[in-house]
Amino acid sequence: MLELHDAIPTDAQDLTEVFLAAFSDPFNRTLFPPTAEVRKWIADNFLNAKGLASEHEVILKATDDNGKPVAFAKWVRPYHAAADRDLRSDDAVGGWPVGSDKDLCDLFFGTMSDHHHRLMGDRPHYYLELLGVHPSYQGRGLASQLLKWGLARADEESVEVFLSSSPEGKFMYEKNGFKPYESFSPFPGYEQLNMIRPAQH
Repeated sequence: MLELHDAIPTDAQDLTEVFLAAFSDPFNRTLFPPTAEVRKWIADNFLNAKGLASEHEVILKATDDNGKPVAFAKWVRPYHAAADRDLRSDDAVGGWPVGSDKDLCDLFFGTMSDHHHRLMGDRPHYYLELLGVHPSYQGRGLASQLLKWGLARADEESVEVFLSSSPEGKFMYEKNGFKPYESFSPFPGYEQLNMIRPAQH
């Protein structure tokens, strides 16, 4: 089992490559094709991420033997649901990048954010905003390890956990106590599923 560490700004390029490798299905390639402009935009957003220097957000990384990130998760702590930092075009660095499908980005991230606010309201909760594992390191329990970091803290504080799952993540999240609440399909053949793990008392 690899150790988890806080990500630092110099990880931005490596985290970008993990992101693009982990999210490489037709839907995500339409959202963010792996062009130079998209790579720079994603890296800029990692560099700008409040999780790198915030009490409210944290980006965790798992590294290989050479210290290179191979998996990551972005967690938002339960300070106030209405103040979360969903990735939307008005919050991201410079709007959506050149080469992305801007209408699809607005639809996907806007719908996900709207569902998040509607389902959770003002209830304090942990929010798993992103979780990605490089394909070369999948099947080693890294996703579970990154997930359980936040679940342990949510259990200590007796609060719920919210996430919006890709089709591939559904089984792992259900195994860890998440229940499906609402889904939406922003792209043919792709269904995003909003899930909540009840507070553990």
